[in-house]
Amino acid sequence: MKLLQKKNAFILLIIICLLLLGFYRDFVFKNMNALIQSHELNVAFSMPSSLSVFDHLEYNTLITIKWILTFAFSAFYLITSMITINILFKNKKYIRITIGVYIAIILVSAIFMTLGYFLPTTYKNMYSFSRYLMGLVQSPLILMILIPAFKISEKE
Repeated sequence: MKLLQKKNAFILLIIICLLLLGFYRDFVFKNMNALIQSHELNVAFSMPSSLSVFDHLEYNTLITIKWILTFAFSAFYLITSMITINILFKNKKYIRITIGVYIAIILVSAIFMTLGYFLPTTYKNMYSFSRYLMGLVQSPLILMILIPAFKISEKE
């Protein structure tokens, strides 16, 4: 019984962390995007005080930081998903599938981004789709799909 309580407490902690991280990620990226757009439009924009470190950075530096944050948040969600799957199922195959799903989505996103780069008339659509895919790997959505899929798989 104690093991089940610990497992449930840990899952609750993971859920809380995912929610808090999701809100923080949204806050950071919306403000970074607004700051980047202010550079593009040459208008004034002040970051919230908690993000004021970004206020005086150049456009290219902001873009680079945004890429770094994208991969950092993606890595965090992948690691959290792996830990959660391990706690719930204790199945290395499921962990490999989880890693594979993340890698596949990132690769598809990279392919669309690359295609958009080489096909300038479709760049905006390709970039939007690529960005959408990267949003998936920076959210708990993949985990929310994999857990029921693995549960169903175990029942068969």
